[in-house]
Amino acid sequence: MNAFLGELGRKLAERWVTLLVLPGALYVAVVTAASVLGQGRALDLRGLSSWIDGLAAARGAGQVGIVVLVAAGALTAATGAGLCAAALGEGVALLWAVEGRRGPGRWLAERRRQRWQRAYAEVVAARRAVALSAVPPHGADPEARAALRASLDRCRRICPVPADRPTWIGDRLRAVDLRVHHAYRVDLEALWPRLWLALPDPARTELTDAYAAYRANARLTGWGLMYFVPAPWWWPAALVAAVTLTTAWIRARGAAESLADLVEGAVDLYGRDVATTLGVLPDGEGLDRASGDAVSALLRKDGSLHPEPTDPPVGPL
Repeated sequence: MNAFLGELGRKLAERWVTLLVLPGALYVAVVTAASVLGQGRALDLRGLSSWIDGLAAARGAGQVGIVVLVAAGALTAATGAGLCAAALGEGVALLWAVEGRRGPGRWLAERRRQRWQRAYAEVVAARRAVALSAVPPHGADPEARAALRASLDRCRRICPVPADRPTWIGDRLRAVDLRVHHAYRVDLEALWPRLWLALPDPARTELTDAYAAYRANARLTGWGLMYFVPAPWWWPAALVAAVTLTTAWIRARGAAESLADLVEGAVDLYGRDVATTLGVLPDGEGLDRASGDAVSALLRKDGSLHPEPTDPPVGPL
């Protein structure tokens, strides 16, 4: 037990250093550079070096206590910055998945909806062109088929289903629920906790890693937003913020795509195991729309919404 607790403590310490202290130390360094250099001497590395030499001289003069206090303050500030970035990351993750029914979110959702509709109109036109070119005995025109594939790719890049969210990530995660329901008539929200219990360890590991990558990029977005804070006093911080936010958004899209594919794949491969365990499907049969309806009704406990009437009690109570 002591060895287990020691290993657990070591892993927690590693995560604390990796997630909070190291990125926080970089942020504290940027804030320090902003306070020492300012806008007028933003790239004065010699001035920054002189300031660091002054700290070293204070240590050499015997003012070790001051140096220790400064180091402790820097470590505390780095940890606090990491906690702030994590909190901002939680908010960012919520904004990525927001429905967008009011305010700017509503405008963004409508804009994406219109983009998808225009792209889908191109798909319909391309399909019509393929059908018209399919004259025996030559078959469909290769150029028309290539145009159809290109229009399908453009439409899917916007969203695999009709767009309805302010962000690409929100639509991509929403598409999993719609695609699973369309294929199997399964309520993914009700199925997922049971499906997780049925997944083998390698599948759980893949899903956990994909979700961790998604959350890490939300946290990286939080760091990017925080780098705008010292930008009014030190303009290079704005560049750091822009690069960080761009990197976070690109990586977050990839992480959301991987997570969505893995969730959908888990339903495809192991959804029938849940249905079989529940007694909805016989062994060896695949999950279909009829069995998916039955699984959803069973897991949602639909009967509890309309309980069967009972006879009134007879005799004295």
